[in-house]
Amino acid sequence: MLAVAPRVGRWPLALTLAAVAACADEPVGPKKLSMPTPNASSALSVAMVTTKSGSKEVGSLRWAVRQPGVTVRFDPALAGDTIELDSTAYMDGAIAIEGPADKGITISGRGFQRVIHVRSSATLRNLTITGGNWEQGSAVFVEYQFGTLTLEHTTVRGNRGQYAVIYGPSVKLTNSTVSGNTAYFYSAGIFYRYLELVSSTVAFNGPAPGIGGPEPAPYQSPSFATLRNSIIASNGTPLRNCKDTTGVYVNGPNVSNDYSCATSAEMIVANPDIGPLANNGGPTMTHRLGFESPAINAGIHCYESVDQRYVPRDAKCDLGAFEFTDFVVPTITVDGNATVDATSGAALITGTIRCNRAATFPLGVQVNQTVKTSKTTTIVVRGSGTTTVDCTTSVQPWSIVAAPWGSSPFQNGNASVTASTSGAPVSVTPTWVDRTVKLIRRR
Repeated sequence: MLAVAPRVGRWPLALTLAAVAACADEPVGPKKLSMPTPNASSALSVAMVTTKSGSKEVGSLRWAVRQPGVTVRFDPALAGDTIELDSTAYMDGAIAIEGPADKGITISGRGFQRVIHVRSSATLRNLTITGGNWEQGSAVFVEYQFGTLTLEHTTVRGNRGQYAVIYGPSVKLTNSTVSGNTAYFYSAGIFYRYLELVSSTVAFNGPAPGIGGPEPAPYQSPSFATLRNSIIASNGTPLRNCKDTTGVYVNGPNVSNDYSCATSAEMIVANPDIGPLANNGGPTMTHRLGFESPAINAGIHCYESVDQRYVPRDAKCDLGAFEFTDFVVPTITVDGNATVDATSGAALITGTIRCNRAATFPLGVQVNQTVKTSKTTTIVVRGSGTTTVDCTTSVQPWSIVAAPWGSSPFQNGNASVTASTSGAPVSVTPTWVDRTVKLIRRR
């Protein structure tokens, strides 16, 4: 009979039932690995999954994860496939499951069982965990009260239960997404005692809050979460991204569309402008950042060199699991002649603009002209104006009225003109052009 760690306060829940169920699911395959290949980075062995079978014969996922202390990998022929489990995959010892980095692997509970039960600690990489349906931890449940769960480049979606679909004492997500899961108590996405959320996205989980820890209990250390460069948004019904702010620490900027996680200045409270969960490349589905997302270029401590899709991050990394790369690149010209209205003294500046993709954003001009007021005295007349341009891949004309800032009008003669994308969304590459323009005053 499997020994179960003693219950401490409220953690863990219902482990006795989980242990009894585990005893009925011992593997039938031999303990010897089918492909005992040394891992180049460690002394651990590799258990190779060679079949999509959801049962527990040799070569199946359920068989592989019962080999203690292994890294589970997949035959390249399985890349992008879905493994529909006949029963929960029980993981013994400290194990890593690593799907192919290009197409990943989907592991499904088929809508009526827990997907993965971790007895000690586990690392899940390049995986999609879906179709779980269990009271708590329907996607991933960590049994051992000191066990750790690490998710990298992994998406947990479409799971349901009464309590959070990820249920573990110590949980770390890096470049991962938890989205579209259903649970009703404590939290819908992640229930934890210790949580580290790094460059990840937790969104559209409910009706319980997105993340949360247990209620404070005597003789227990409080739960805490550290958030860095992440997005927690649109969780809970009504909206509630974190169960409460207790023990939630922000280590650099994060985006949330309510104040339930933190009131720190580093918590950007705004619409994150993320798209639906979709195949945006890489091994797992992600939420694409919109063109006006406040998450773009908002990160600091950008230690993760790639995003969830293995797309390189730049020095100004984005918040969340998705690194935005579809920047608008404008090409601007300024015409050599401009007219000045005799009544207002304003200059009409014209030119053209073209972009690598269609976008709408503001375009501004500033005009500086040195004007003689007497034989020995000169002044600088300055003015500016803006317009909104519908930039396309074809050359488009633009015109902006630059009104003088003071009472002195623009005159006949040369002026220095700067046209720029100042004030445009961060998805527009900052662009400007300087030119000397001849101003012609109309009579």
